[in-house]
Amino acid sequence: MKRHALTLGLLALLTLGLITLAAAGQEHGASGHGKDMTMDHSMEMKGHDMGMGAGDVIRTHTTDGMTLTYRLIDMHQRMKNMEGMESMAGKVASHHLMLDVKGADGGMVHDAKVGFAVTSPDGKKVKTMAMGMAGGHGADVAMMQKGTYTVSVKIKAGDKVVKDTFTHVTK
Repeated sequence: MKRHALTLGLLALLTLGLITLAAAGQEHGASGHGKDMTMDHSMEMKGHDMGMGAGDVIRTHTTDGMTLTYRLIDMHQRMKNMEGMESMAGKVASHHLMLDVKGADGGMVHDAKVGFAVTSPDGKKVKTMAMGMAGGHGADVAMMQKGTYTVSVKIKAGDKVVKDTFTHVTK
């Protein structure tokens, strides 16, 4: 059942990303003539939702020469706001946790392996591996309960292993 839910969640995220890219291309009349359309998390376009680069920054922390920027995307809210996707809101994980990892040189670390362990307010702990996407690393997480969550992260980049732990309050 968990595997089925995870598969559906990942499928929904991929579909969401493709829909967002298609809509952005139509909205801007993108023809691909000599333009690099690669999405980058550092891109900011006021008034435009850039897909998975969105979300609320919930923590920025520097440790062991790496700058870690965490973003949390409320997938239920996002689905409710997308025409034709409203009914999918209850069928995907409640949130998507993204982590951008930058090295000491300020450049994105693309080849890192990232794992999250999220402990909910009721003490249940769920571990998940993040998937690399558009320069960041993301995973679906359940954060429906109101209260304080503890997020532990392990990042392996080459021979370097970095750990980080923080709390996040949902209201």
